[in-house]
Amino acid sequence: MSKSRLSRAALLASTTLSLALISVAASAQEAKQPEETIFQGATMLDAIIVSAGKDKVAIDTPQAVSSVSQEEIEATQSSTLGEVLNTVPGVTTINADNALGQSLNIRGIGGAFASDENRMIMQVDGVTSFFEMYRAGSFFFDSELLKKVEVLRGPASSTLYGSGALGGVVSAQTKDASDFLEGDDKLAVRTKTTWDSNGNSARGTVTVAARPLDDLEMLVNLNYGRGGDYDAANGKELDNSRMTDLSGLAKLKYSFGADKDQSLTASYFNVRKSGYGHYDQIAYDPTFGLADQVTREQQALLAYENTFSGNDLLDLKAQISWSQTDRDMKNITVPYIIGEEAEFIYRNWQAKLENTSEVKFSDALEAYFTYGVEGNYRERLNPRLKSDGTVTPGSSSHPEGDSHQLGVFGQAEIVINERLTLIPGMRVDHSRLTPGNGVTLGEKINEIAYSPKFAAVYELTDWMNVFGSVAHTERMPVLDEVFSGDGFTNLGKEKSNNIEVGFGFRFNDVLLADDSLRIKVTGFYNRIDNYLYSFRDHAARKVFTRAIDDAQIKGIELEAGYASESWYGKFGASLTRGDNLSEDKYLDSVAADNAFLTVGYKFTEHNLDVSWRADVFAPQNRSNPRVTRTGLEDTTSPGYALHSAKLSWKPEDGFLAGAELRASVTNIFDQKYTPHLSETEGKGRSFKLSVAKTF
Repeated sequence: MSKSRLSRAALLASTTLSLALISVAASAQEAKQPEETIFQGATMLDAIIVSAGKDKVAIDTPQAVSSVSQEEIEATQSSTLGEVLNTVPGVTTINADNALGQSLNIRGIGGAFASDENRMIMQVDGVTSFFEMYRAGSFFFDSELLKKVEVLRGPASSTLYGSGALGGVVSAQTKDASDFLEGDDKLAVRTKTTWDSNGNSARGTVTVAARPLDDLEMLVNLNYGRGGDYDAANGKELDNSRMTDLSGLAKLKYSFGADKDQSLTASYFNVRKSGYGHYDQIAYDPTFGLADQVTREQQALLAYENTFSGNDLLDLKAQISWSQTDRDMKNITVPYIIGEEAEFIYRNWQAKLENTSEVKFSDALEAYFTYGVEGNYRERLNPRLKSDGTVTPGSSSHPEGDSHQLGVFGQAEIVINERLTLIPGMRVDHSRLTPGNGVTLGEKINEIAYSPKFAAVYELTDWMNVFGSVAHTERMPVLDEVFSGDGFTNLGKEKSNNIEVGFGFRFNDVLLADDSLRIKVTGFYNRIDNYLYSFRDHAARKVFTRAIDDAQIKGIELEAGYASESWYGKFGASLTRGDNLSEDKYLDSVAADNAFLTVGYKFTEHNLDVSWRADVFAPQNRSNPRVTRTGLEDTTSPGYALHSAKLSWKPEDGFLAGAELRASVTNIFDQKYTPHLSETEGKGRSFKLSVAKTF
């Protein structure tokens, strides 16, 4: 059987298994038991979501939302955010194994050579983060700093996070001192060491959490690692990942007020990755040369919260922040293109004020209103030192400039008889782009974008809900699209109209006593007018932006989780189609259909957990040939399957009591593959070991 047919068969088998579980559950389900008598397994659909308005369980949100917990982040033994997000259907990390070359694709939006700026909003602790550099990645978070990541897929996320979030939102939260302090603990110290055989990389982590006063918490986290270039399958060396990384997080939280209903939090993190390697972190094309490089991501935040104990109308959150992402390059081997030295910088100042009001009209009718205002100023710089000693600003593919944005938003969640929830929302954003030094034909651009939505979820029975949403959003052009290439191109706003429908299922006592099965199926259809895309004109040696008048992206996503006291499992699948309707072509940014299945068993008496996972990717033949310097290039991709296994042990006795030992092997069969949308081969077989202990 060919790899293509094998992949299709495996994908079909995984989907059939999931549908079979639905059938078994439906036949086994009886009337819902009292909540306190049910064993609530830790499925991903039982997670509490805090990024979609009022806190709610993931399966009860009227859109596709996934949460990756601290335990899951630890279990991945990840060194990149891409490894963390591979459990989320509909999300593809491009070049997931390379910390400096990653970009995101959510529901067919996002490419390797352009990180699609505000089409996907990425936040850490509520602060929007973005970095764009031609032929490089767009985010460099250190997963050791994070305790939770929530992914909200689809344009409906624009209401609370910003206009133009066509793909969705990735909202990450950093660790807190309270995550390590138990009971009356005043001090906790956690150490962790991780080793990866592929690239012979190792890193160490030290976290210190303290509560010197009942109202004061402090946390300091430090991480250091070194690694060589990792190999593809069959030992093929990939000269793309050698680096040293150093990161740290400091956080201080003070609670005060008569009922301790107020808090003030100050935090700062810095992620620094350095090494000698290719300028081109996407395809590792030597055309642009090599250089000594340092990539940094920094963020400083001051946040205030006041729940106004006893006052349901006030629950206030305010924050101000500064962040900067930059890449510094020296000793460049092709200075005639980039210069002797170059620096790519994004600086961002942001402020947000938000309040939630709770109004109870009667026992059968209550509402939650979330509303606020948000503003940011972003500056982009690209100084380049030439061999004659002069400094030039930017280039045709990285123009300098700044942007201002101010938005107001409101969302209501109206709950009727505890079964029907209606969620209308509206956001209005104003944006102004100003060209910087080196842009010869530029002028200021002012735009206003509107993002209304209406969503609803209805509990048909105690074990099934149905949900849907209609959302419109408008994405305003960004610096690259307006000022790249010939210096000035104003193609106007993208306009997206999205429809989303789905079902959620909750079953208990399905196969074993006190077990649980959760399933969520989501279908979406997104019609986009004036869809902008950037490309490189090899003859002119410049990057230009053009528009597709009419595009559509549609698909279906499936999430399922099973949990008992011993057995557990996870399943996810995503099928997406994208079309350029104006030219009767495919959209090139759509990832391959894929599915994953995890099956695990917990030896509870020994605190031992073992699991196996299969990732199946179907062939992607729905793509157009790419124009290169030498002609047309085929962009289709074959299907493939990857397998991995994990083991974790948390002994309670002996000298290892309180420790956490994890071991895993990924790509067990050393499968050769190149993910669709990526420009380099994937990582070969890898063994990972980690040991952690909290004192």
